[in-house]
Amino acid sequence: MRNSSFPCSAIRSFFRLCAVVSALCLGCIGQAWAHAQPETQSPVAGAVVNAPQEVRITYDEALEPAFSSLIVRDARGKQVNSAKAEVDATTHQTMHVALPALPPGEYQVKWVAVAADGHRTQGSYKFTVK
Repeated sequence: MRNSSFPCSAIRSFFRLCAVVSALCLGCIGQAWAHAQPETQSPVAGAVVNAPQEVRITYDEALEPAFSSLIVRDARGKQVNSAKAEVDATTHQTMHVALPALPPGEYQVKWVAVAADGHRTQGSYKFTVK
């Protein structure tokens, strides 16, 4: 007499294994697509403000301080911050840079955020000092 349950249980086990492997792969892909993105900015993009003392950006992920940067340039493209951007040592999610007294005009903030997982994002925005 043949045991007909063996092939069915082997096939079921194979499909269960495939489902588990697929779920694990999809979880890894989700992590690979994760990039640090700004959540808040100060001053905000497009704002007209009194001269700020700093630019501060908070991200949705922890940053790698050694590879992340924040630069502020005037309308002529000259960098106005002499200090290097710093990443908050507690949360690693906020990067800020001190600014000198800025005269009225338009300024561009250029940022590079490298997440703790090594993924790099970058962007820029402008604000105006009145």
